[in-house]
Amino acid sequence: MLRKIGIINSVLVVCLALVLFISGLAIAQETDLFIQAQKARQQGDTDSAYRLYEQAAEQGIRPHDAYFEMGLILLEKEKWSQAYRISGKAVKAFQEYLNLNPDDDNAWFRLAYIYENRSLAPGINEWKKAIEALQKALEISLENPQYLLHLGYVYYKIGEREDAEEILLDLVNKYPDYIDARYYLAMNYLERQDQEKAKKHFTYILDNTNQDSSYYRWTEKELKKIGGGTQ
Repeated sequence: MLRKIGIINSVLVVCLALVLFISGLAIAQETDLFIQAQKARQQGDTDSAYRLYEQAAEQGIRPHDAYFEMGLILLEKEKWSQAYRISGKAVKAFQEYLNLNPDDDNAWFRLAYIYENRSLAPGINEWKKAIEALQKALEISLENPQYLLHLGYVYYKIGEREDAEEILLDLVNKYPDYIDARYYLAMNYLERQDQEKAKKHFTYILDNTNQDSSYYRWTEKELKKIGGGTQ
């Protein structure tokens, strides 16, 4: 009888070890799939990266992040309609993920970024949802400059000029070379008809930014509109 019990226990141990091995192998394969996509992305092979992210999402492997990265690739390729369709799947995946992981501030930020981009499409207004997601992110990661930048940007986009100025000016005072914040602060001043303050920040950008950067070109364009510009 004891021998029989010992045999049964041995079999159970072997079965458990086999299950753990298979589970570990599956997890490794899942992780490898997403990592492969990331590596392809880093190497500039966006087509392969997109296919790998798509496979990951279909298999339920970090679908929120996979859809997010797919959306970024489509935006880079200026495939707006496809990016918008993917964004719907991304929103759903992030909502499901955040229900289980409400303390992931980066996930809240990424969800907000999706709402921001969706709101740029005609007839779509999800700016308030972006604000809610950014506020969630900031509750977890207090004073995060990137999250604050996006919150200031969203306030600027919806016409909340005072809120935008308060956030963006504070960022510029703390981080003078935060060009993103300085640009949208200047744009916010333009909307408030304060051209002198706008010029001050636009001039700083031209003096401290590479001429090949998008912010340099955008700033130069805005300055020409208001009678400023490079000498």
